[in-house]
Amino acid sequence: MTLWQLSILGAYGFLILITLSRHWVCSYQQRFLRLLKPTDCGINTETAPLVSILVPAKDEADKIAACLDSLCNLNYPAYEILVVDDRSEDATAEIVREYAEEHPHLRLVQVEELPTGWTGKTHALQYGQRFARGEWLLFVDADTTHHPETLSVTMQDALTNELDMLTALPSLKCQSFWEKVIQPYASTCLVILFPLSKANNHDHREGAWGNGQFILIHRDAYNQIGQHRSVRDKFVEDIALARRVRNAGLRLNIVSAANLFSVRMYSSMRQIIRGWSRIFYSASDCKPGKLVSLLIFIALFSITPYALMLYGGLKMWSGTETSLSTTLFYMGMIHELIQLSLYARIYPQTRTKRRYLAFRLCAVLSMCYVLLRTIRMCFTHKVNWRGTTYGLELQRSLALEAGSSSVKLDKDDDQIQQAA
Repeated sequence: MTLWQLSILGAYGFLILITLSRHWVCSYQQRFLRLLKPTDCGINTETAPLVSILVPAKDEADKIAACLDSLCNLNYPAYEILVVDDRSEDATAEIVREYAEEHPHLRLVQVEELPTGWTGKTHALQYGQRFARGEWLLFVDADTTHHPETLSVTMQDALTNELDMLTALPSLKCQSFWEKVIQPYASTCLVILFPLSKANNHDHREGAWGNGQFILIHRDAYNQIGQHRSVRDKFVEDIALARRVRNAGLRLNIVSAANLFSVRMYSSMRQIIRGWSRIFYSASDCKPGKLVSLLIFIALFSITPYALMLYGGLKMWSGTETSLSTTLFYMGMIHELIQLSLYARIYPQTRTKRRYLAFRLCAVLSMCYVLLRTIRMCFTHKVNWRGTTYGLELQRSLALEAGSSSVKLDKDDDQIQQAA
């Protein structure tokens, strides 16, 4: 072999060693994530604070019943449920009313319009929290289902560790083929951008992030960071809220609650693409730099082995193989086996069966498309989500219209407090 060929093999061998070291990185990161279980010690019923559970719901008629069934049967002594119907056009409100008739601690709050400068979810939660009486607020999505011990265990964990905010990671409820292939890989890509070692380090402010499917926050902390109005223009409000908590010097932790609650995020390929594009768009602060870096990372570690196996395989099939192409073929196989062994450790944590690793290339290519689509969004600033189209004006939410909306909400807050 020539010197340049040996240099190629040496560089690729170094990349394989880095891939192998990711096993150690994975073990290191997992040390920063507490795993909560239903059998953990729950809250003391005599000292349990009142918790207000807020569920934003827009056209969730097919999911809201399962969510409410689980929330209404929580084993916790003092809680209320407020479902915020955000301009739904289906039977969401009717279903919630039926549950409210049987469960007096459940109430329906309805949003009639979306003010300028707000995303739908942030406005729904900002509006709904004004009716909440709890010392703690728990924000959960309408597509989540919960174990009876969920609130008891997470509330006790927050009190034991003197937290101002606790956010939890669920098990992924994947039913369709594409969900099972793409969702776990997309989740790991998000953790690559926001490592747990930084997210759960109270001194690292830029690494904070949260999961909007489950955010438990003390009312004083929530008020201190400016409530949801402080992140009113965010498509992924959870990361922005977490950063504000950390920047305020408050205590935030991310925990694993895969045994306590589950979520089905998206049910179709189209929803997966659009949903994860929205997540990465907001998580990257609408700037392409981190997304480009992640795309390069995926190309080096996940596309390179397939490309080299294809190159070497075609050479062998055509009878024109060389020592370089053959060596690269086998090195590519070793590289991919190391990758598979790594994700074989990760997938069970999201309750995904390992057999779907056979379609890992599909997940990788799909995520590359999501990232390319998101990078484009960083320049157009156009997002369509749940029937509402947002444009560049949303990023200018500090304009007069948004300010007027906040003033109106302040006046409404005063009126509600006076009525109470």
